[in-house]
Amino acid sequence: MTNPPSSTPKWTEFLWYMSGHGTYFFAMGIQSVVYPYLVTFVLNKPADMVGLAQMFSMLPMFGLVLFGGMTADRRELRMYLIRLQILAAVPIAALAALVFTQTLTFPLLILCNVASGGIGAFVMPARDSLLNRVARRSPSGDIGQAVSYTTGVQFGMQVIGIAIGRLVSMAGAGLMLVGVVFSLFVAAFCSTNLRSAPPGVPAKDESRNSGEKRWQRNLREIKEGLVEVRRSERMASVILLMFLGGIFVMGILFVLLQILIRDVYQGDIGDYSIIMICFTVGITISTTLIGRFFTIHRQGRAMMITFANGALVLTLIHFHPPLWGLYLLIFFWGTTAGITMSTSRTIVQELAIESHRARIMSVFQLGFLGGGPLGALLIGYLTRILGPLDAALLTAGGIALSWMGLYFLTNIWGLSRQPMAI
Repeated sequence: MTNPPSSTPKWTEFLWYMSGHGTYFFAMGIQSVVYPYLVTFVLNKPADMVGLAQMFSMLPMFGLVLFGGMTADRRELRMYLIRLQILAAVPIAALAALVFTQTLTFPLLILCNVASGGIGAFVMPARDSLLNRVARRSPSGDIGQAVSYTTGVQFGMQVIGIAIGRLVSMAGAGLMLVGVVFSLFVAAFCSTNLRSAPPGVPAKDESRNSGEKRWQRNLREIKEGLVEVRRSERMASVILLMFLGGIFVMGILFVLLQILIRDVYQGDIGDYSIIMICFTVGITISTTLIGRFFTIHRQGRAMMITFANGALVLTLIHFHPPLWGLYLLIFFWGTTAGITMSTSRTIVQELAIESHRARIMSVFQLGFLGGGPLGALLIGYLTRILGPLDAALLTAGGIALSWMGLYFLTNIWGLSRQPMAI
């Protein structure tokens, strides 16, 4: 006998999830070019101000992502995600209006991106928590494979978005931002085709703590997510690695390389967008290959080796390779970074318990994105003081010191794949 059609796992829902996921990050790809274009090439800000702008764009994620995880665990995720993606279009539409009316200033640009980043802090935990449920209902039911596929789609669609975004100097920033708004609406539409996803927190938990004030309950639930991560040495080590990676990756990609292209290679936004394309194509290729053909069992060693490759790439950049050599180095760095990102996310997804999954994934996001503002600020000042080539060498030394600290002070080198938590 066969199962009734309604209970047979199908790929339809997973494909709708992937479509919405990809469209959302397509919009983020365009935005990732338009924002630095406005800061670096339109407003013509120096390296430290570029770093400051990038720091403010990342700070909302750092400050709100834990609240985003706590909120997602108590919401029906399908409708919650739809509303968030529609809301995310509002600050982008406001920024487009400022560009069209030629009233854009540096403070207003910061304000729009702070609002956009704040909404993103609620989108990411909800999307990550929903992935686990959608993947379990797919025919394969393999979380690790689903994570690799979604990571590949995420960065693949970002590549396409960046490739389109590099036309910003010809098409205009306003038109590009309208495209971002439209893409966010499409992502919301894709989410309407997902199944209902009831809250992960049991109803009895609400009644047991009904005497609490709202702010007390919120803080308690955030603390519970942090405690779950702290109890797991595996998750804590992985998140520490991602925090350090966030410091270097965000600061290098969004500050140092922008100034390097502008001041050393005398390039423009088109050249910088090729840098972003090389990095994201590298991530897409490595994560797609992992999802399709490979299962990484010695996860800790894979992450540590690929993390160390950042130091090698930056050291070679210090010696001022030709522009095509720079592109190849960034592509190589992207392929190794994709292994780190996919593997670390798989570990946390597999270990997270259902009732706390969104909160635990928000801690994971905090680990990676929390290092971003610090990295953007520090590397921005280093780049202004030392110049981009010498700053690259000093940053390579920072990666090497971080690698040694992780090797000697954590258990991350010995991590291997374990059965998924139920």
